[in-house]
Amino acid sequence: MLLRVQHETKLNYTNDVAETVFEVRMGPPSEEDQTCLGYRLRIAPSSPVTVYQDGFGNRVDLFNLYTPYRELLIRATSVVRTHRTPGAPKLAEVAFDPESEEFQAVDAVEYRMPSKLVGRSPELDSFVESIPTPRGSLLDVVEQLMAATRSRLIYEKKVTTARTPVGEALTLGRGVCQDFAHLFLGACRGFGLPARYVSGYIHEPGEIATHAWCQVWAGRNGWVDVDPTRGEVVGDDYVRLALGRDYLDVPPNRGIYRGQADETITVAVKVEPISRMPSDWGEWSEGSEAPWSAASWIQSERQAQRGRLNQMQSQNQALFRQQQSQQQQPG
Repeated sequence: MLLRVQHETKLNYTNDVAETVFEVRMGPPSEEDQTCLGYRLRIAPSSPVTVYQDGFGNRVDLFNLYTPYRELLIRATSVVRTHRTPGAPKLAEVAFDPESEEFQAVDAVEYRMPSKLVGRSPELDSFVESIPTPRGSLLDVVEQLMAATRSRLIYEKKVTTARTPVGEALTLGRGVCQDFAHLFLGACRGFGLPARYVSGYIHEPGEIATHAWCQVWAGRNGWVDVDPTRGEVVGDDYVRLALGRDYLDVPPNRGIYRGQADETITVAVKVEPISRMPSDWGEWSEGSEAPWSAASWIQSERQAQRGRLNQMQSQNQALFRQQQSQQQQPG
């Protein structure tokens, strides 16, 4: 499936803010199940962008805004071709044995541990204890734990936030995809099954396009994506962005700024199938500037380097002025 994703975030402030440091995780990776054919990030006010990989292998676009502003626009546009191989057979052919070496692999052992939003709590412990010990194939186990998750939570918007701990969501008995994912992670880890959090998009007309689901470790078959909110193994209508231990590792954007102001965030996301790869960026998103190319990437990197050099020069000048001032002070 060929999908075009447009993700726009607008942040408005009641007063001027400045000296912003901002991270964006909106660039889909190319991997076994999907290929990112193009990705463009537009920022206003404009700023050089530095790209790096975080500790979980996710792409992060980092930028700074030093001058005052009251509105920040972040628009990410991408075209992704999904080509997932069926996940259910990968799960069905693996027997679940949490004590085996297969389920204690170095690549997966970190995801058996509690995390900040999926930490040990009386509510989570009680939930795990209420589930009969999973047996059989990994597919049987995953289906059992997804059913248990869906039996304890009712999907309802605006009762939790993305940062709600799993114990609190259990007490409420309601939540959205982040809460379903966190509760499923807690159940998996409670029985020794490595599982991790995934952020991304889903093409489902009439529904919210941003989504969260999970990956479970299938031993020799690697990671397999499953969606506890919908109770299914993930298909070609999903686009992955980032993964981690829980939501706190993968927010689509995160930043800090200097200033006293109230913040209002507006988000608009659109995921749509397209029949062909756009021939130019004018077809990608309204208001696009120039098409992505190796030359534009090099230019962006040069701009980022100049920005870092200017910052270093400013710091050196400030240090020199400080040293001069200290030398002129009377003894």
